[in-house]
Amino acid sequence: MIKQHFLLIFSAILLFTACGTQKSAVATTPGNSLTADEQQRFDYYFYEALRLKNTGDPGAQMEALRMCLEIDSTSGAVQSETGHAFAQLNSLPEATRAFRKAVMASPTNWWYRVQLISMLSGTEQYAEAITHAVALSKIYPEREAVYNMLSSLYKQTGEYDKAIYALDKLESFVGINEYLSFEKFQLYAALNKAKKATAEIDRLVEKYPAETRYQVLRGDIFMDQKQPEKAFEVYQQVLASDPSNPFVYVSLANYYKEKNQPEKALESIVSALKNPALPSDTKMDILGQYVDKLLGDNQKIAETEELFKLLVEMYPLDEMPHAYYAHFLQNQKRMPEALSELESVININPKNEAAWVTSLQILADKEDTVAILDLTERGIRELPKIPQFYFYRSMAQYQQGNYEAALQTNEEALKNVDTAPASVISSFYGQIGDIWYKLSNKEKAFANYEKALEQNPGNVYVMNNYAYYLSEEKLDLRKAERMSGKTVELEPKNSTYLDTYAWILYQQGNYSLAKFYIERAVDNLEKEHDPGVILEHYGDILQALNDRKKAVEIWQKALDAGITDEALKAKIEKTKQEIEYENESKNK
Repeated sequence: MIKQHFLLIFSAILLFTACGTQKSAVATTPGNSLTADEQQRFDYYFYEALRLKNTGDPGAQMEALRMCLEIDSTSGAVQSETGHAFAQLNSLPEATRAFRKAVMASPTNWWYRVQLISMLSGTEQYAEAITHAVALSKIYPEREAVYNMLSSLYKQTGEYDKAIYALDKLESFVGINEYLSFEKFQLYAALNKAKKATAEIDRLVEKYPAETRYQVLRGDIFMDQKQPEKAFEVYQQVLASDPSNPFVYVSLANYYKEKNQPEKALESIVSALKNPALPSDTKMDILGQYVDKLLGDNQKIAETEELFKLLVEMYPLDEMPHAYYAHFLQNQKRMPEALSELESVININPKNEAAWVTSLQILADKEDTVAILDLTERGIRELPKIPQFYFYRSMAQYQQGNYEAALQTNEEALKNVDTAPASVISSFYGQIGDIWYKLSNKEKAFANYEKALEQNPGNVYVMNNYAYYLSEEKLDLRKAERMSGKTVELEPKNSTYLDTYAWILYQQGNYSLAKFYIERAVDNLEKEHDPGVILEHYGDILQALNDRKKAVEIWQKALDAGITDEALKAKIEKTKQEIEYENESKNK
């Protein structure tokens, strides 16, 4: 796959090439003589190819270039344009071959070599790219760009010494500058040559004594070298000469963190974030690193919020301050305000998937189905390939009792997120199965459960529901037991899955084992949203084991938990009467 940085370089190269090519468009390879008629035809097709190039139709351009090559297959200009056309068509091997031919036709042509080097680099053929770059350095030893190319290529192959040599050559032309010194610093550091790495920064400090950034960096190097006291001394010197320098506060934060002084580290970070001289993207990077620390400091909630408010005020059109502030508000359980900040994120960047999904999670916790439907409708219009939108929309429709709409949403999801992972596709089929069962169509329900498990055999949610509904219908209980047993194996503390397994065992008449698993389900009820059904099953199992007194007790707990089933009330009354009758019979 071609790399993005290569595409940018390649585009720039082609721009220059196109201009240079037109000057010598009709020039043929020395010694390759064309008749006047051939030359005329060659010129016509070549200029036609250049015209078509500007129309954005590389296929048509290729046809004109093919006609040129039939007349003169050795033309470097034609081969170069052919390479460009192939690259536009993303036919990279063919593009590379064409550029090679251009170089063979004109070995000293700067742009043909650069085109080939760029293509080879972009397709990670670094060894050949280096060969051509070295050739260029011999042909054009005074051109600065060739040493920049060589440095970059040698870095890719891990030949850091050679990369440094190339940068030294470049420095001999342009002099000491920040870019070259930083490049060499990083390369020396990678080679574990600490003294030479440090020397590069010292050169910058010496040349630019008023530039405190370099001094801060010198302190940072001391930190890396496990010399924190020397680093602190440098930072204090910077503060004395430039107290508004934002970077020194960032470095001081790292120093205080190393010295296990979290309070001072946090104070330094806050000072950096409040500093208007610190670029906004740097602030966001820093904030991202320290946001959890800020959120975790319960002693400074008010100060932390003031910081977030300040950043939002300073950068109202930057999505990140709003996102971080929303995170803070969530942490403080202030969900309406968090939603407001997340809405700001969405307005600034409608493609921010995280903001959409976080908003939906908050609304789901509130069970605000109306707001969920509104937000998912907007989200699907903006990002139709995001599965979560369909999940939440279907859930809201299901909760509202609009099963047909929920079914339609899941069907739309399968069309729009068809490239999603199999596990996601499985979940949609599982939801469709649940809906069809709710609509009393068990055949379609079970068919969709099968599709779900074909996509993801380990979908525990589907296995549980499928198994439970099979047991309710008293169909294929052995299959139901196998599936349910797997869910318990995978999630042994899930009360819902334990309940399903216990209920299947009950349906099979295995009451003792059913009691064992239902009691494990009850033991884990603290995480269960709807314990009533589990408790009713527990009572049914106890009744089957002839422990009717405890069964009545557990059934009553099911009623207290929210079950309003009249059949359960009747079951309790009937069992109570049976107990009373037995007691009376014993007393006679």
